[in-house]
Amino acid sequence: MKFPFSPATALLLISSAFLFDLAGCTKSNSSNSSTGSMSASLGGAAWASNYPITAIYTSASQEFQLESFKVVSGDTTGFAIRFYGPVTLNQALSSTSTNIEYANSLGDSLYSSGAFSGHSTLTITSYDSTGHTIGGTFGGVLYAVTGGIDSTVVTNGTFSTPFTAD
Repeated sequence: MKFPFSPATALLLISSAFLFDLAGCTKSNSSNSSTGSMSASLGGAAWASNYPITAIYTSASQEFQLESFKVVSGDTTGFAIRFYGPVTLNQALSSTSTNIEYANSLGDSLYSSGAFSGHSTLTITSYDSTGHTIGGTFGGVLYAVTGGIDSTVVTNGTFSTPFTAD
């Protein structure tokens, strides 16, 4: 039997993987040595990662994937940002070519700005392909994929981090 694979199925698989990553995150009492940062305003409240950023560039698909988490009192929240190269500095990318997701483990909720839901912008403001660093800004309206309220507004999002390239 052939498995029906559609864009909606792909979104569900990616979103599920992000939620599993999020649910499995724990923070030890040892200090983190993250060299990157990610922050945003989420529904008017400040959000800043307190867990190291994972940033990967896959050369075969020219895809960047950045994930960062905040762990506080048993609640884990996080952002995942995905977009494709080549990188053009200071040019806004819309949600048709990017995906920004936000998840909350306690609310078992996932919000997305992908091609099927929400709308967002992402601007790469710094990029060093040799030194493997990237930085930028993001924001938008992310719509609920699972749980939570209908949508959430993300403003003043920033990130700056080294990345691993394969």
